[in-house]
Amino acid sequence: MQNFSPKKINDLQMEVMSNCVNVKKKNFKRGEYILSFGLHQKVLGVIVEGKADIIRIDVDGNVSVIKKLLPGSVFNDAFSCYSKDSVFVISKTDTEIFFIDYIPIFKDCPIGCKYHAHMVQMILDFFTENSISLNEKIEILSYTKIRERILAFLSFATNASDSFILSLHFSYAELAEYLCVDRASLMRELKKMEEECIIKRDKKTITLLNVSHY
Repeated sequence: MQNFSPKKINDLQMEVMSNCVNVKKKNFKRGEYILSFGLHQKVLGVIVEGKADIIRIDVDGNVSVIKKLLPGSVFNDAFSCYSKDSVFVISKTDTEIFFIDYIPIFKDCPIGCKYHAHMVQMILDFFTENSISLNEKIEILSYTKIRERILAFLSFATNASDSFILSLHFSYAELAEYLCVDRASLMRELKKMEEECIIKRDKKTITLLNVSHY
């Protein structure tokens, strides 16, 4: 659930790097498809503004959210290697994205760009984070009960932030999509967990009160 800070990549850095690698900035409207995986485009997308989802559509037409993308998030077509279903990135809001051809980045910079090494490190960090994120989602979905999925999600999220207070950057409807559960069922379970003093909720802020349930 970690994200790269958007401050790590700004317009000036992109302008400098565009002299040695192919960098494009594109804008997308809400609901617009940003990328279709499986085409082996070898591009890295960086969310500058807005939100997007990586979604999977199975052969029966069922849609599930693989990963939620926030400003600073990085994505590429690696997710297509884990599924034979259709995988897409879809914009949840008006979104601005940098697209980078990442293969040339691993070669020596022809102009000695000072941000080149930074980009190499960012991409390596991304592939590490990407693997962690996929493993987290697989573990969450391995649980059959809604409460177990909620607790697994909260465990990963709070461990990443090193705090028992979690501020959601998306709606409960989107959380239900991510956990692959019905929104009404999710809200009922969260209410039960509050009544049992496991969590406390204040709008989109969730505080863990009883960590023994992990």
